[in-house]
Amino acid sequence: MPWSAPMTPPSPKSEAPETPEAVFASLLQGLKEAGRAPAGRVAAPKTPEALAAALFDVAGSTGAAMFSVWAADDTDSAADEDADEDSEGEDADDARGAAGRDEADAATAGRVINAGITLFFIANDTPGTVGLLGAERVPVRQPMAYALYPSLGKALAAYAKRGANPVMPDRGTVSFPAGAADPDIEFRVSFREDALGTWTTAVARDREMRQAYPSVSSLPLSTDSAAFLTGLFNRLDKALFNGQPVLLTGASGTGRSTTLRAVMDALPDNVHALAAVEEPKGGPGGAVGIVKVGPELKLAQALRSFLRQDPDLVFADEVRTLEDMQMLCNAAFTGHAAVSVLEAKTPEEGYAWLTEAMPGLPVPALIVHHTRDAGALAMTLHETKPQEESNKLRVVPWTPPG
Repeated sequence: MPWSAPMTPPSPKSEAPETPEAVFASLLQGLKEAGRAPAGRVAAPKTPEALAAALFDVAGSTGAAMFSVWAADDTDSAADEDADEDSEGEDADDARGAAGRDEADAATAGRVINAGITLFFIANDTPGTVGLLGAERVPVRQPMAYALYPSLGKALAAYAKRGANPVMPDRGTVSFPAGAADPDIEFRVSFREDALGTWTTAVARDREMRQAYPSVSSLPLSTDSAAFLTGLFNRLDKALFNGQPVLLTGASGTGRSTTLRAVMDALPDNVHALAAVEEPKGGPGGAVGIVKVGPELKLAQALRSFLRQDPDLVFADEVRTLEDMQMLCNAAFTGHAAVSVLEAKTPEEGYAWLTEAMPGLPVPALIVHHTRDAGALAMTLHETKPQEESNKLRVVPWTPPG
């Protein structure tokens, strides 16, 4: 039996398409007008399930960096628009955006609910850009009737296998092309529930991105160490926010920056994280805003700016001065998780930076040390514990809890 939209009275202003086929046809037209039309013939989806699959195909084939399927209750703003419509003219249309309107059911009668699909394409950063990289997103928006939104959300969750990873129950993945063992693109799909249904965000990750931001489990760590480090950032363990900076130490060329990107990639969705790096390599997705540091923007300046924005986590690649380290410690002391790359031959030498930057203060630390022996990379975890004869902390090998 073919799918059809529930019989709900449309909002007086609603011109949003109501069926999967109509929504998709309008989306293709919008992409064509934006110069982003997918190549080849695309089958028209007849059901929410078919539309869910088609959205990933279109996003993958057009090079979209991400897309979202969303809904918002704009009842109050719509009432204001009605009052001011004659005076605002085209400005009111711009403020309303391209989203269509429909009523969900009798429970939402009288409300104006926008729903739609938005594909985002990243504008190239100007060479020498200082500031958040990859931040300019060019949207292509497609409205749809809200009546379609709940069923499409369920279809997207099923298609992306939401909940397959019990540690990240509100996340799923989709490969493009579908079913490929080594896909051109892997979409990281995040879901958020609210009163209107399931808000879906899918971030595209190509091979280069996946290589730049590997999983912690792929690093040269012991199984116990990899599981501990993954869990620390997957769960945003409270230890990260209790004044314990994480130091990624070792000589140059031992994989420290790769580890930094791996722990960025282990973050859950909906966190606010900022990273200051010397050689940016794309971005891990929606969780981290990346700033390029160098002669024009010093690391300490970037960290000072970060703290004014009150992020959950700050990342620094790499600490080179005591001022840099002091700013990192200030971040840790004020409740922000702080992770940094530091050149040091031993874990003890890395910890000496902390004691020199914050003399007289016992700063606990988790140290991930990197080495290279005959070309082979290795990593070990270390922590600080009080000495028996004093309150001073000393560096010891990390041991699994319990």
